[in-house]
Amino acid sequence: MPGLLFAIVLHGLFNHFFLPPVATTIVQVTAFPLVVAVVYRRSERSLREWLEIGMDVDVWLLEQIQMGRFADTKIGRYLFTLQKQFPGEILADLFCYVRLHLELALRAKGILMMQENGFEVPEDPEIREKFTELHYLESSIGKTGRLAIAPVLHLSNQELWQIYFVGKK
Repeated sequence: MPGLLFAIVLHGLFNHFFLPPVATTIVQVTAFPLVVAVVYRRSERSLREWLEIGMDVDVWLLEQIQMGRFADTKIGRYLFTLQKQFPGEILADLFCYVRLHLELALRAKGILMMQENGFEVPEDPEIREKFTELHYLESSIGKTGRLAIAPVLHLSNQELWQIYFVGKK
């Protein structure tokens, strides 16, 4: 919304001809690169913060799953409340979906960080199998299951893009 508002104001100012055309062009030629640089830096900072925070939470949650303490987490307790709404096999698939989604999200973030630091990323032969399993689980839990699990997983556009990016590797 702020970006749209900024664009509307900028367009309105441009159409009012406060300056002569040559001066307006000079202002645009000098201001546009500055605006692009500021937006790029802000985006990079936001991505870096998101990677660090999201990765910490994902690593912690995956560790809890692997150590068998998932039921003690808020997310585990939330999944436990879904027992009344879903049969046992769907609940098990929901749990597997969360685990697999976390693994793929961490893999995606790791790849991005390696590439950002100039490292070559080795091909993962198991990645296709994981995506096949993820797609199977998505169809198994259905739309209702995905909606029920949506608050648990941070399915932002960045996260989905990263997982998609890993799938294309």
